[in-house]
Amino acid sequence: MRAIRQIGLLISFFVVLFTTTAQNQTKADSLKVLIESGTLEGTEELYAYYWLSSYSSAPDDVINYANELLELAKIADNLEYQLKAYTNIGIAYRLMGDLDKALEYQFKCAEQAFGKDEFIPFLAEVYGEISTCYTQNGDSENALLYGSKTVNLLRGTNSKQKLALTLLNIGYDYYLIGKYDSAMAYYNEAEPLLKDIGFELGIGYIIGNRALVYWKNGGIEQAKRDLFEAIEILEPLGDTYGMADYFNQLSNIFIEEKAYNEAITYALKSYNFALEEELKEQARDASKNLYLSYLATGDFEKAVDFQTKYHAYKDSIQNLETTQRLANLRTEFEVGRKQSEVDLLLEQRRSNRIIMIIGGILMIVFICLILIIYSYLKTKNRLNKKLEEQKNSLQLLNSTKDKFFSIISHDLRGPVNTLSGLVTVSKIYMKEGTKAQTEDMLDKMEHSIGRLTKLLDNLLTWALQQKGHFPHMPEALSVRFLLDDMKDMFLEMSNSKNIELICDLNDDFKLFVDRNTASTILRNLINNAIKFTPNKGQVRIVAEADNSNNVGIIKVIDNGVGMSKEKLEHLFKLNEKLSTKGTSGEKGLGLGLQLVYDFVKLNKGTVEVESEPGKGTSFTVSFPLPID
Repeated sequence: MRAIRQIGLLISFFVVLFTTTAQNQTKADSLKVLIESGTLEGTEELYAYYWLSSYSSAPDDVINYANELLELAKIADNLEYQLKAYTNIGIAYRLMGDLDKALEYQFKCAEQAFGKDEFIPFLAEVYGEISTCYTQNGDSENALLYGSKTVNLLRGTNSKQKLALTLLNIGYDYYLIGKYDSAMAYYNEAEPLLKDIGFELGIGYIIGNRALVYWKNGGIEQAKRDLFEAIEILEPLGDTYGMADYFNQLSNIFIEEKAYNEAITYALKSYNFALEEELKEQARDASKNLYLSYLATGDFEKAVDFQTKYHAYKDSIQNLETTQRLANLRTEFEVGRKQSEVDLLLEQRRSNRIIMIIGGILMIVFICLILIIYSYLKTKNRLNKKLEEQKNSLQLLNSTKDKFFSIISHDLRGPVNTLSGLVTVSKIYMKEGTKAQTEDMLDKMEHSIGRLTKLLDNLLTWALQQKGHFPHMPEALSVRFLLDDMKDMFLEMSNSKNIELICDLNDDFKLFVDRNTASTILRNLINNAIKFTPNKGQVRIVAEADNSNNVGIIKVIDNGVGMSKEKLEHLFKLNEKLSTKGTSGEKGLGLGLQLVYDFVKLNKGTVEVESEPGKGTSFTVSFPLPID
């Protein structure tokens, strides 16, 4: 049976449960005298009226004092005591059997408490009372619904006693609809909580309600033993409500066993308790059992009497119209609650929209800040990279400069010293009057001056190119003209070493190049070829047009000393250590091939080299053809 309706010892700050033990009329009288003295005001007066309504024995007195509490709480704008007044009035109406009004006040209370965190424990008690009303009216579906709401709210609190009693009541609702396993599960969950707090009254109800499950599952003897044990626990506690209900259950079991005399005995005990405490529900159930038992024993007069009483109690508690009104009350409450939830949801959406807008603005600011930082870092990195490139370029230029001066100091010293020595010897020959020897010295001086002039020309050309001041004016230039000029320039040099200088050009074609830089390229390549080709060797110049790739190709091929792989890897870099003397002891500055490489790039061409030590070298230079 539902413990929450009759456990009078459970008096908390928010709820009072009306039973015989809770109705302390002496305390109620004392509070009444205190209130009438006129010494109380404010919250003290509200507190006194609340406990006066809670301690009063008669439901009518409870309603009167609770209404006075309600008016005072409204004047003081105190929601807490308004809610307490509503729930006390609702409990009083339930005890009087007026479930319609009971639920009206409980739903009104729940509606005002809903959604307020500070009233969550109180709302759980209200839902429990609503569940009790539905159970009393035989509506187990709604009883379980609000019982579950109560449990869900109480699980978030520290109230073991309230949670245990609610679990007990839900178990009883499952028992009423025949779901005995579910009922037993809730009893088993509630039992350790009640034992943990030492709540004897609750333990008595666990034993009694579990006995009913044993009965329905066929364990009649176990059921009777446990019901008697439950009554023994409740009797010293003065819980006549529980004893009345369990006496009725014993009567039901004896009727099932057709032990009608025993059934009458226990039904009368329940009926007498119900009359004393004005318990209509117990009076109804006891009247039904007495009617059935007297009818079975042949006492028709008493059977008719209790049949009439049974229907009277039943009609006063439950009828179709009442059931419909109770359902309507629940619907109104649920609709109101849903509307509150909708209003709350709309408010949350407005708040969320504002938060999203603010979040969006902050996100945009954050993204802009990230972009600014990223742009700054990117610019900084670009500048750092540029500075690093400039640093590396300056270091390279500085290194080139050091190499350049090192080579100049080395290679210029040779021709100058030679000239100095020749001049000295020439003076001696002139004094001695030796004409032939003097002329030979003059020839050698001329040759040394020629070497020095070429060296200085290359130095000047390279210096201008490094500064970026070298003039570059590409034009359509005849290859035949260019090669004839080179042949004339190097004919004497090649003849001095008995080297065969061959120009191989079948058909003349034009290159789109700068005249001066193209001449410098070929001059240095041919000069190197003759320089590194031994006497009676061969230097071949081959030119041809590759119209499919729109380039002109010039090859300078010799059968001279050739080059190693190491020299090939550093061929176009200024490097004194890799400079090599010619086959006749000719010296070079090392600038020639550097100029070749730079000027080929300047003319948008390419240069390739193939060489093998002892077999010779082949330079292949390609230049763009003019665009028609």
